[in-house]
Amino acid sequence: MIFSAKKIRFFFVLFVFVFFTKLQSQKLYSSSTDLKTQIESIILKENNQNRDTLELKKRLNFLKESSNKKFHILYDALLANGYSVFFDKTNPKSEYHYLQSIQKAKKSKDLNLIIWTQLNYSKYLYFYCQIDELIPIVLKTMEDSNQIDASEIILPAETFKFFGWIMFTIEDDSAIDFLKKSMQYTKETSSESASVLNAIGNCYFRKKDFVNAMRYFDKAEAIALKTGDSIRYAKVLGDKGLVYNQKGDIDTAVNLLKQDIAYSQKFKNEKNEMYASILLAKIFLKSNNKKQAEEILERAGKIAGTKSYYRSSLKEVIELKLMLLDGNDAQKELILRRQLKQIEEFLLQTNGNTVLKRSNWLIQKRKFEIENKKILSELEKGERIRNINLLILILTILLSAAVYSFLTQRLDKKKLKMEQYENDRLIFEEKLKDATDDIDFYAENLQNKDKQILILEEKLEEIKSFASKNSENEKNKLQELLSSHIMTDENWSAFKKEFINQYSDFYHTIIENFPEVKESNLKIIMLEKLNLNYYEMSNLLGVTVDAVKKNKQRLKKKLGDKYDLLFEMVDYK
Repeated sequence: MIFSAKKIRFFFVLFVFVFFTKLQSQKLYSSSTDLKTQIESIILKENNQNRDTLELKKRLNFLKESSNKKFHILYDALLANGYSVFFDKTNPKSEYHYLQSIQKAKKSKDLNLIIWTQLNYSKYLYFYCQIDELIPIVLKTMEDSNQIDASEIILPAETFKFFGWIMFTIEDDSAIDFLKKSMQYTKETSSESASVLNAIGNCYFRKKDFVNAMRYFDKAEAIALKTGDSIRYAKVLGDKGLVYNQKGDIDTAVNLLKQDIAYSQKFKNEKNEMYASILLAKIFLKSNNKKQAEEILERAGKIAGTKSYYRSSLKEVIELKLMLLDGNDAQKELILRRQLKQIEEFLLQTNGNTVLKRSNWLIQKRKFEIENKKILSELEKGERIRNINLLILILTILLSAAVYSFLTQRLDKKKLKMEQYENDRLIFEEKLKDATDDIDFYAENLQNKDKQILILEEKLEEIKSFASKNSENEKNKLQELLSSHIMTDENWSAFKKEFINQYSDFYHTIIENFPEVKESNLKIIMLEKLNLNYYEMSNLLGVTVDAVKKNKQRLKKKLGDKYDLLFEMVDYK
């Protein structure tokens, strides 16, 4: 086939269009797939403690100027983090940008970004001990995270680690499950994996499962050393010291906590130093080493007084100092108790025991509501299934009744028709006896029988599939009727006698000139003489059409050239 230049140009343009369309779709898919990775990279890059907000704004400006509105969400969220670091406390600027990022994420309807922006805000609230505000948002974020595959979540390891810490803080048993889920998305040998393993160890410690606690602390320690994470190493040593303290090995416990404090001081991690110092002071007090307890509490108290979100630790320091005084200095005790009262009033609204208990109750309530919703959903589903089954049963009964009624009516009609056929047969038989001298009547009778046989066979076929006793009886009666219409030896003799009377010359000519013709051949010849076709002959003789044809073929083979002569005589009227 020769294509014109015009057609060739058309196919070339079509090919180029399809190629570049496919290429563009692949780029779009690739860009969509890479967007999550790109977002994670930006977040991790800005996860620092730089206090220069002007520099941060310049650095984040490319997000603000981006044509992709999803990057505008990142701009607000990361700028809010920057203000948090700068002010080192809760502040209106951070609040504004955190809420802006959440609002924009919801407007974009991107569940992944909704989860991350809510989580980002939750970390801010957690860091500054705003537990009452934190819990509802965390619960909502947890519910949202269940709606998508975990691997699609932005920074899934960090997300589940945070959920685990929240549940640990309010003493909920689901903490371990979240932390172990975090491990599935955490790089095996990394500071992050050491942190999560350390947290799992703390969960087991709280449950007084010291064997598993030490197992996870050992894993965390090995990874911290391997990755050079000195702060994590210090924290693990302090946590192991608590296990030894519970086991009664005070010397080892004190030694490990002192190492924890030394590393924290070396790397200027005051928060961990304060935490370890309070734990060590408790051990000293328990062992009645008041002097060392007093020294270490003095340092811990100074750190605790520097930040508002350390007030929970400051409360512990004051309580331990009151235990040290033991009523020996009324003036100092009065000052400490006034401080303690002020702190307790503050903690009632932030992260004190009352708030933690209320938060725990809120989470348990939410869990109950979720479980209750699931149960109600299952019950409703079960009720719907029962109703559907009942409806199917009713429809089945009605349909069965309708089918039974229909079949009964059909059987009744068949019965009436069969009775009519029987009456017709008897009438014909009587007529046959009275008209033995009329071969035309015989021919009419035979053709009528053929029609009745055809009808009876059709009816018999229709009820072959009926399984009831009544239908079986009807089948038997129908079969009897059918048999009565087939030519028996007695009927054949009567028919032959009448045929000879009417066609005497024809009959005797055949007998004399065609001695090869047998009785079975004679039946076919005589019926054909009466103008019956193969089908009518087969019905009357109770054989197949093929049997009739083969009978004639065998006769032709016997007679040879005489065959044509014979049937010329048959056709001659």
